[in-house]
Amino acid sequence: MERFCVFCGESPEEKNKEHVLPAWLIELTGDPKRIAVFGIDFNRDFTIRKFSFDAFVFPACTACNSAFGQLEQSVKQVIVKMVAHQPLSANDLILLLDWLDKVRVGLWLGYPYLNKNLLGIKPRFHIESRIGRADRMATILHLDDADDGLTFVGPEFMSYQLSPTCFGLRINGVCIINASGISLCSRRLGFPYLQPLRVRDDRELEAIPKFGSARVMNPVERISRLPRSVSVYQPIFRGFLDLDNGKQYLANEWVSEHTADATKGHGTLFIQRADSVEAYGAEPSVDWICTEKWSKSEMGLIAEHVHNRMRRDFEVSIRLVSSKEGRKQLRTDAVMVKQVDKAMLLSARQHLRDLDLPK
Repeated sequence: MERFCVFCGESPEEKNKEHVLPAWLIELTGDPKRIAVFGIDFNRDFTIRKFSFDAFVFPACTACNSAFGQLEQSVKQVIVKMVAHQPLSANDLILLLDWLDKVRVGLWLGYPYLNKNLLGIKPRFHIESRIGRADRMATILHLDDADDGLTFVGPEFMSYQLSPTCFGLRINGVCIINASGISLCSRRLGFPYLQPLRVRDDRELEAIPKFGSARVMNPVERISRLPRSVSVYQPIFRGFLDLDNGKQYLANEWVSEHTADATKGHGTLFIQRADSVEAYGAEPSVDWICTEKWSKSEMGLIAEHVHNRMRRDFEVSIRLVSSKEGRKQLRTDAVMVKQVDKAMLLSARQHLRDLDLPK
């Protein structure tokens, strides 16, 4: 597979490697040289792929790696607070969402290297062009008496290569399920939104801009939610900044009052609990913490939740493809991937119950 920088997509300008899961995070959760499981090696008789966490690196430009160093340094403080169950501000959680965008896309770009690109993926985007570009969310839950460890779920599934919209991450006793997508939450949070119309033959998405309702709908997403958890959502209206008539969709009091960064097209942060949805307060708080915890034996549900979400998103994307041939090919891919992922899901459920994938 031809080498490319996971940040910008260009051929790396010097020999440099990016820890998609950063070194500081690996050290926070245990011995950096501990052996971890990174899914199935499809090129070696479906054997379990194992190596040390500090060897989980992918090509990157030196300049790109350095440019993203500030994000890593800043989010480190947020993660340390999370693990200690300390108050977080809306800005802290927005910074976390930036970092989760980076990790989610970085893992998507990295796994084809591990799998020797079995699906022939040709990336049309990279980390640099995806941070804060679409609606995003994170569901946070807490484990009861969990050991230190680092676990992710999602990228080891073949379906992640087709639809990298969701992944799960356990950092010691805190679990985060992150997802992103066009109009994932904008519509139900009262913002203008883009209604997907079709995916053209050149793989570009056509969408119809819609005015927002200027009100919050509960729940934010009309899909099954994980129990005993808290979710944060951030609507992104960046796409409207590039439209010739985009300003008319944004020129209202609701958008003005619920904007975190107008130049980036970032809405403010919203928090969803069991029975309410509201804007996250300006001051640091513990509102992001759910007092009801999960047991270790329930962790297999995370893998199933992540996998179901990815498959649903991919099935929606198939229906949007304009050409009959394109839809046929994607359905063929979906059938093949479904069979492989069925076995992977059983394995992931067991590993997550044991909290050792990777640990």
